[in-house]
Amino acid sequence: MYFCGMEKLLSIAIEAALSAAKAIMEVYATQFEVYTKTDDSPVTQADLRASNIIKEILKPSDIPFVSEEDLPKDRSQFKRYWLVDPLDGTAEFVKRNGEFTVNIALIDDKQPVLGVIYAPVTDQLWYAVGTHCVCPPVSTRTHAVRPYTVLVSRSHRTPEVDEYINKVLRPAHPDLVIDTQGSSLKFARLAEGSADVYVCYSKTKEWDTAAADAILRAAGGCVLRISDGKPLEYSKKEYPNPPFVAWAAHRNPLHCIDS
Repeated sequence: MYFCGMEKLLSIAIEAALSAAKAIMEVYATQFEVYTKTDDSPVTQADLRASNIIKEILKPSDIPFVSEEDLPKDRSQFKRYWLVDPLDGTAEFVKRNGEFTVNIALIDDKQPVLGVIYAPVTDQLWYAVGTHCVCPPVSTRTHAVRPYTVLVSRSHRTPEVDEYINKVLRPAHPDLVIDTQGSSLKFARLAEGSADVYVCYSKTKEWDTAAADAILRAAGGCVLRISDGKPLEYSKKEYPNPPFVAWAAHRNPLHCIDS
């Protein structure tokens, strides 16, 4: 019964993501204005319109709604709630490089148990509920025929990232390649198996990672804090994430796999 309920929630989450994407692309086609929030991050009318659309479509679920653009004063009383980034990769949206996504997650008992990522420009959808994950087909970019691939943020790469790569990853993989990409598309590539690891020291929030974390977990991967090697936590008192490393399934250290 619970699974059937989750399938219904997944269905409306996908509907919400696709509907929000239409509004985002409408704004994308215009000479939109860019505003700066109190944390110095950019925001556009697309972020706000998408958030409102998603909130309205998810409303019949009677599950509390938490969005980057619509934060409650206190979420501590929510055991189960939607956690949404209506436009993940606003910096990429502003640069018009197409590397932005709509992210919708369901948090249950502090864990991401459902995730939807939709990339409007490429019309690609990744989603997961429980341990069931669906990713778009990958052409020939499988881990068996490509070099060890490390993903880093296109717009928020930091010196700590390069230090981690050089000290932790490169000794075991001297021929590794580094690929830059925006938004949660980095997680999506790990879930589909077209990359090995994503290293992040930049400032991210729970809504940036929740949907992607759910999808990557369902695909057999993991997102671990650099400080202690434990999974990212959700429903913390504050929203910021610590530095983390995300691993594809075939590199998941929790499975002791190193192929």
